[in-house]
Amino acid sequence: MTINELTRAEIRRPAQKRSRARFEAILDGAERLLDTLPPSAISIHAIAAEVEISPPSIYHFFPEPQLVFSALAERYLKRFEEGVLTSVPDEVASWQDLQTLQYRAGQQWFNAHPAARQVLLGGPAWSSDIRTQDLDSNYVTAGRSIELMAQRFVMPEIPDLHDRLVEVIVINDAIWSLSIRRHGLITDAMEEQARRARIAYSRTFLPEYLPLRTDRKTAP
Repeated sequence: MTINELTRAEIRRPAQKRSRARFEAILDGAERLLDTLPPSAISIHAIAAEVEISPPSIYHFFPEPQLVFSALAERYLKRFEEGVLTSVPDEVASWQDLQTLQYRAGQQWFNAHPAARQVLLGGPAWSSDIRTQDLDSNYVTAGRSIELMAQRFVMPEIPDLHDRLVEVIVINDAIWSLSIRRHGLITDAMEEQARRARIAYSRTFLPEYLPLRTDRKTAP
């Protein structure tokens, strides 16, 4: 068992419907607090006051406040994976444009969710456990990028493409995290810097031009 698995096991996940509703209500309350407070100000007692339940009821699920942030990370990563750019617009004519569109949708999502910025992009709620979750999610997102490219372009065989696209995400997130550190959100200027870094690195393994598919219905 890894250190991450040991940490994640401390979250006591409910099986009964009523307990699951309380579990989600606790996360909702923590999310509301994160919209206006730093994680250091959010204790189990603060969450209890926000949700109007007793602290022992929260300790039952989350023995430590950091575990609440870990559970929130799971929630945000799932929403991000499911909700950011699920299809390719017809006007996209290059992989560079598609990549830019995909990441700018991510920029908009994070800027609209201040709590997610604090939890996922190296903010004060960040932890090694959350970092591991984020890296796992990067693999999912990279796979989704491959699916989107295959919808629109005829893809050549590219060795280790999945791994290379994970690396693109890591490069991007480093610049986004710096923007959040400096400005509190992902500014357009910093997103432009991230775009340049993404495109430059992607050109080391993607051809400059990919032919458009003639029949998008047959794309995977």
